[in-house]
Amino acid sequence: MHKQLIIIYFLLQTLICAKEFSDDKYLQIIAENLEIKNGIINASGDVVAYNLNYYITADKLIYDKNNSTVELFDDVNIIKNNEILSFSNYAFLNINNEFNKFEPFFMLDNQNKLWFNAKKSVVNKDKYSLDTSTISSCDCKDPAWSIGFSKGDYNTTKQWVDTYSTTLYINSIPILYTPYFGFPTDTTRKTGLLKPTLGWSHREGLHYAQPVYFAFKDNYDIEYIPQLRNQRGYGHALKYRYKDSLYSLLSFETSLFKEKDNYQKEMLLENNEHYGFNLNYKRNKLFSKNNSDGLLISLVDMNDVDYINTKYDNDSMDYTNKFLESKIKYFFNTNNYYNDIELKYYNDISKQNNDNILQTLPSINTHKYLTNLIFNKLLYSLDIEFENKTRQVGVTANSTNINIPISYEFSIFDDYLNINFKEQVQYTNIQYRDEENEYSDTNFIKSNHIINIYTDLVKPYRNFVHTVKFDSSITYSDILKEDILVDQSDIDLSYLDISTTNRDIELGINQSIYNNSLKEIVNHKIEQSFSYDKLTSNYKKEKLNNDLSFYFFNSKLTNRLTYDNKIKKIVNSSTSFNFKKDKYYLDISYLNKKDIQTLSNQENINYSIGLKFNKYYNGSYKEEYDFSTNTVKKKEYMLNIDKKCWGINIKLVDSIVATNTTDDSSLRQDILYVEFNLKQLFKLNQVYKFDERNQ
Repeated sequence: MHKQLIIIYFLLQTLICAKEFSDDKYLQIIAENLEIKNGIINASGDVVAYNLNYYITADKLIYDKNNSTVELFDDVNIIKNNEILSFSNYAFLNINNEFNKFEPFFMLDNQNKLWFNAKKSVVNKDKYSLDTSTISSCDCKDPAWSIGFSKGDYNTTKQWVDTYSTTLYINSIPILYTPYFGFPTDTTRKTGLLKPTLGWSHREGLHYAQPVYFAFKDNYDIEYIPQLRNQRGYGHALKYRYKDSLYSLLSFETSLFKEKDNYQKEMLLENNEHYGFNLNYKRNKLFSKNNSDGLLISLVDMNDVDYINTKYDNDSMDYTNKFLESKIKYFFNTNNYYNDIELKYYNDISKQNNDNILQTLPSINTHKYLTNLIFNKLLYSLDIEFENKTRQVGVTANSTNINIPISYEFSIFDDYLNINFKEQVQYTNIQYRDEENEYSDTNFIKSNHIINIYTDLVKPYRNFVHTVKFDSSITYSDILKEDILVDQSDIDLSYLDISTTNRDIELGINQSIYNNSLKEIVNHKIEQSFSYDKLTSNYKKEKLNNDLSFYFFNSKLTNRLTYDNKIKKIVNSSTSFNFKKDKYYLDISYLNKKDIQTLSNQENINYSIGLKFNKYYNGSYKEEYDFSTNTVKKKEYMLNIDKKCWGINIKLVDSIVATNTTDDSSLRQDILYVEFNLKQLFKLNQVYKFDERNQ
């Protein structure tokens, strides 16, 4: 205790006086007994020595000031650069060339959360040579894991450890032996092997993937991943990341997997090779010096959905989207205008080709931000959109849309009522192209006269605050020009649907209740629209939208529904409940959606529940159930243990696996994921796949 007080006192003194020492070669020494003769200092009794780099305590010290060497005896404690703390019975230090000896040796590296315990250590500058040593990041007294080795080296600059005749211990039980083992002690990018993935499946056999990482320069790296599934086939993957500026990042990934003939026949797979790629690039300040422009590129392609299933790091296993979208977009933004040009390409990998799929090559958009026209309250904006819809087979078209809204807003009754008048002119031009038929251009111009009346009210009460917004909007349309000579449904161009609304009325209420701390308790929003029927000369109800949310006891209950007055049915209803408090959470979401044309239902429920047993243990369960098909789409059980120096994640997933089979069937599969983490050392991933079964 006495020595600890001395160390604390000495550290405080060092912080106060550090600026006074410009030369870090000489030691300042405090001790009960000091003898100085011919430049040699002998100190004993609660010795404390320090300079800008070292903080030392010992029972005895011999300091050769001329040669800058120090010998330390009994209960030696050394702190170097406020990062490394070592303990020994004997130490020899050469302060000039940083050549040190320790016997025995215990070192605590606070920066990397590791400790070393060695029979003997020789330190030459930044390299520690260790004999008969143990390393771990756990508690020193009874470590949960440790590595023992006969000889080893620790380079504190490169943050790298090499060990020889190495044994991994869990508690005190030897688990694994290897003649050599090397690993980093930090997260700095280094060329080498990354954590492998091990797995097993009755059908696929042994699954092994080993990423090899190449950190060539600070701005780019490459990852090559060979993988083997000894009863199914083998594959290769390549990942590339490149940062060509401070404002950009390119990532590219491609892989190829080759099926064995017997596996392909047994599983009725259409292809014996699965390949594809993903490319993503984002760049701001491409031509400008600020964030006013940028380039976004997202390209994806694959020959079938099994490209996803055979990727070495795929975790979803329920990928069912067979419609891929690739796009390239450039935008330029100023204080007055926003402009972009975008190309979109769609690939339906479930079809032989994409000849009849409409592609957008390109779309061009210009938006002028809201600004004053003549005087302050008279505002206008402008939107211009051009689309070139093209394909190899079928009718194609160029469409141009121009939208010019002009609005004027004011308030009356002491700002209790707000009124907005808007005049909106819309122009649409469509030029059709077809090799077999000739279509006239479509020209459509209409003017929307819109009146929006709304009020925002706030009423405080003793225990709560009530806010409410009443909103009403009336739209009347004048058709100025109408040349629509093509039935778009006949030529599959319904995407160019032209709204010919004549009269519309929209009513809405949005209200909330808050407590005295202005924390929301209830929110209710309802919207009802009406459209004018020319045949009956009456207004008819359109869809009714209703949203209701309750916030209570660390919970949130929300319901959103849409009621279609034409068919007198609820066509969309979604309800969610979320609860989270301390160690528990529960999330439930329910969806019931009705197709207006066929009246068929899509009904499913997703829920997850989680529990934190204590600060180290977490467990959860998730399920996705489809009532329409009476199918459990996915079940997921997960256990997580996260201790100070080690952790383990266990996840069991039972899910539908989309696959490209000759009979269009899907498979169901149970997959066990295990990730074992020895912190500061390595992570090991293992995957166990159980038998696939027809869904």
